[in-house]
Amino acid sequence: MVRGMDFFRIPWHGEKEHVKHERLHAPVGKFLRHAIFGMNDGLVSTLALMAGLAGAAMGKEVIVIAGLAEMMAGAISMSLGTYISTKSQLEFYGEEIEKEKKDLDNSPQMEKEHVREIYRRKGFVGKELDRVVERLTSNKKRWLNILVNEELGLNNSKMESAWISGVVMFFAFIIGAFIPLSSFVFVPMSFALKAAITSSLLLLFFVGAGKTHFTGRSWIKSGFEMVFVGILATGVAYYLGDFVSGYVAYLI
Repeated sequence: MVRGMDFFRIPWHGEKEHVKHERLHAPVGKFLRHAIFGMNDGLVSTLALMAGLAGAAMGKEVIVIAGLAEMMAGAISMSLGTYISTKSQLEFYGEEIEKEKKDLDNSPQMEKEHVREIYRRKGFVGKELDRVVERLTSNKKRWLNILVNEELGLNNSKMESAWISGVVMFFAFIIGAFIPLSSFVFVPMSFALKAAITSSLLLLFFVGAGKTHFTGRSWIKSGFEMVFVGILATGVAYYLGDFVSGYVAYLI
């Protein structure tokens, strides 16, 4: 009966913050930034390009072909960039861990003092501090984990697969880019740009609001923040395309 009542229990503030923290450091949380960044970049860059071409009074075929080229080139470029940067980061972490292993083998007493200082800053003193240090340094693997986590600031939440990060970025970019592109493919040209802007801004809002499930920020603020970025990029691109088109026509 008590168990069933848990369904109706209202979580206290500290518990809510803990849940948000756990979500952010869950396996899916490691790749959230790639998914958000990829979708946002694919959507905004493609929408801005197509708005610029529409502002320059280009034909539907030209806009669609340019959009497809942007979608594929952008997805490949972003995914490879993400793979390389993540791989480099993991290699750096690996080197730092190896250095810490060598320090532990060559200077165990010094590393033990590092652990002592870490837990002194956490509020442990006297015999209690001595017991904690002795207990933690009695197991070499546990000792190394403490030094890596506490001294270097490295933990499992920062360890992500390079190739999975690249794949997530690729498909997120494709999904984001497809939204404005599909409007020019399936909607008559006279309404295509309006449809692309409307659908893109809606997606930007939902993506911004959705990521607060992990970040704990205000969903309204986060959603409108991404919408503002989309409006700014689209507006600048459209009027820039219109200006360049008019200037070129004047020169010719």
